[in-house]
Amino acid sequence: MLHRRAINISLQRMLSQSAAAPSHGAASQAWLCPQRYRGRIRYGLCSTSYSTHSSSSPSTSSTPPFDTSKARSQQSGGQLGIWVRRISLMSASAAAGAFAYSKLDPASMGGFQGMPVGKIQPTILGTEEPDEPYPSNGQPTKEKVEEIKQSVSLEKQMQRLELVHQYKELVKKGDWKEADAYWYLTKVTEPHHLTAGALRGENMLSVNPLKFERKDKKAIVLFMHLGRSLCGHDRIIHGGLLATLLDEATGMVALPNLPFHIGFTANLNINYRKPVKADQFVMVKAEFEKSEGRKGYTVASIYDLHGNILVECTALFVSPKNPVMMVASYVKNSLGF
Repeated sequence: MLHRRAINISLQRMLSQSAAAPSHGAASQAWLCPQRYRGRIRYGLCSTSYSTHSSSSPSTSSTPPFDTSKARSQQSGGQLGIWVRRISLMSASAAAGAFAYSKLDPASMGGFQGMPVGKIQPTILGTEEPDEPYPSNGQPTKEKVEEIKQSVSLEKQMQRLELVHQYKELVKKGDWKEADAYWYLTKVTEPHHLTAGALRGENMLSVNPLKFERKDKKAIVLFMHLGRSLCGHDRIIHGGLLATLLDEATGMVALPNLPFHIGFTANLNINYRKPVKADQFVMVKAEFEKSEGRKGYTVASIYDLHGNILVECTALFVSPKNPVMMVASYVKNSLGF
């Protein structure tokens, strides 16, 4: 009996002490669960002020009232902050993917051979090396020697053109700059490119085009030589080749002004003004007119060295609906994931 009575007295003392303790104070909540307490403080679900207790009477202690509306507003603000951080993270990931894609050399990663069938594939046909310009003994053939001599001679003639000197003066003034027309090609992709590879050679496109670009990237000028072996009618350049040159020129000014610099030709309207004779230098001008969302409108013309318009066109380029997903897909497949 005495033992049971002692236990009852101990229980009563413990209950009275727990009743006198500050059950809703911030210190007690922090002691019970620090992580949960910090979360409740963050979203305004509990008060950060400690309860005041009188030393004379525990019953006179008061706890500040809990403001439900304020807690809900703080909680909604916290949820909004979470979504803002998520969107920021997604934007940063997309930007990182686009930057990685712009710096990526697919040839060094094995190309895009593993892309699933049905997806848009870039112009990567494998990792094979381009054909050697010389035989294995290191001595070029006679045909190759003549081709090199012709290319060097045409290059010197193009550099001496009066129109070329005029644009070089604009470069010195700072309004224009000289650029590489095929900067985006690699040793692997260049042989498979139409104008930079397949049509490159003697009596065709013997020299690389000389490109001048305006600083705002909305206008370019190309100087190139059209050889005898690019004809439809004898000594007249094929109209399909001229359309190809205009398509490339308009693309050079359209892509820098489209979202993520990705776009495709949607319309190409060509007017052939005069026959374009073979074995002559021509000047191609292209200009970006305007953009409407994912659409970019451009114009281009081919001139002879006397300023006569030979061919002119208007072109419409359209950027895909999800350029970020396309860039991410290219990067993913190039890395082998």
